[in-house]
Amino acid sequence: MVHLGDIAVQDLTKRHIDDLVTALRSGGGPSPKGKARKPWKPRTVNYMLSLVTAVLEDQMRQGHVIRNVAALVTRVPSDPKPSRTLTATEVRQLLDHVQGDRYAAAWHLALSGLRRGEIAGLRWSDVDFQAGTIAISRNRLRFGDQIVEGTVKSKASARNLPLPDTLAATLKAAKSQQAADKLSLGAAYEGSGYVLVDEAGRPLSPHALTSRWSRLLAAAGVPPVRLHDARHTCGTLMHLEGVPIAVIAAWLGHASSAFTMATYVHSQEPALADAARSLGRVVTNS
Repeated sequence: MVHLGDIAVQDLTKRHIDDLVTALRSGGGPSPKGKARKPWKPRTVNYMLSLVTAVLEDQMRQGHVIRNVAALVTRVPSDPKPSRTLTATEVRQLLDHVQGDRYAAAWHLALSGLRRGEIAGLRWSDVDFQAGTIAISRNRLRFGDQIVEGTVKSKASARNLPLPDTLAATLKAAKSQQAADKLSLGAAYEGSGYVLVDEAGRPLSPHALTSRWSRLLAAAGVPPVRLHDARHTCGTLMHLEGVPIAVIAAWLGHASSAFTMATYVHSQEPALADAARSLGRVVTNS
């Protein structure tokens, strides 16, 4: 197994990380309990690479390294299982359930197409209620026990979006809740500046969002889907509403409309039923 812990960050090269990826994909190295490790899946490897990229991005800003070698490493291709998106009816059911929920803003943001790291890293300074916009400019990721904050994953991911009325209202409610918490706790309130915080003002970790999402769906009686599938849901429902694919790509922060169409836009059973009725009206011998 390749380990990088003994290598100074200034000496880290793309070859080091390439070798690490190869070792992780091969498996077989000893775990802390002495058992042979299983090969890492492409999704897990790519997540690790995203975290290392974010760490090195921070090191570049501090002047400790001159380039981000992790950004040069090719991500591992995979054939992910088709995402299961929520229907418009299920989205309404879920949003009805989260009314008054302390973290309702997180679920509105997820269904508005933000990535988990973008939600966790969102600050109030990114939200402009007067202009009616929200700026997506940073990622907040978890690497082991460490939370790392960096820029969004690509140039296209940095975007300034108009605030839908429902999302704006939900964010205002979250801001009012934080003001009430601060008044209640006084000096004990952390005041971190993040949009998603607990009762003491401490920002939620990305993993906390994932676990809360799973429990939320069960409580709302909505079929289980990944938190990331809320982002797929956003793209799919926009497409079914006739939003141009180039606009959906820009909204989700993709550089390629083709990637958006191939990866984030899915068919749904209600839409297929509508298609069948349309076909029946056209293909008929009456």
